[in-house]
Amino acid sequence: ANHIIRQITSAANHRLIGQLFDTYWLVEYHDNLYIIDQHAAHEKILYERTMASLQKREYTSQMIDPPIILSLNSSEQLKLEQYMEHFTSIGFEIEPFGGKEYAVRAVPANLFSVAKRELLMEMIDDLADGINTSMTPDLIDEKVASMSCKAAVKGNNRLSAKEVDALIGELLTLDNPYHCPHGRPTIIAMRKRELEKKFKRIV
Repeated sequence: ANHIIRQITSAANHRLIGQLFDTYWLVEYHDNLYIIDQHAAHEKILYERTMASLQKREYTSQMIDPPIILSLNSSEQLKLEQYMEHFTSIGFEIEPFGGKEYAVRAVPANLFSVAKRELLMEMIDDLADGINTSMTPDLIDEKVASMSCKAAVKGNNRLSAKEVDALIGELLTLDNPYHCPHGRPTIIAMRKRELEKKFKRIV
């Protein structure tokens, strides 16, 4: 109930002012001016949703027809086989297709509209580069979820003002809305008091 109250409160209290340089959104929230990086914010929200569904073991897969066929090198094949359950756990359905080829038959719902061979190959390459055998299963889950969200944002970087408004409302309910999963800032904040000082309205 507290979460719902916080969500309603923050959604009601932020005001979307406009967009800057096709990337940043200006938002008035309480006594702050927020400059929000759309891509980082989008990635953060998708990541938090994915991690929540992972913890509850609830995820949504969407079938691809025809499936996407991936041709992997030995290193990529090894990593995919080794960490297949982590891909499966967020909604992928990937089957051997003979030799070093694999058929991607389903993807997490947030990747459905952008599921392309290049994007999936990039994810597997990132996985091959970024995971080592000493990582815990939870850390690997985080890595796979993080890559999935990055891919979703990269493939779908045009959001309407209405979508952004909903996204910002959700972002402001998070415990830590200030950084994306890769450590980049999502929000730069300036207090009303700082602005008033800069304009010499107050000393």
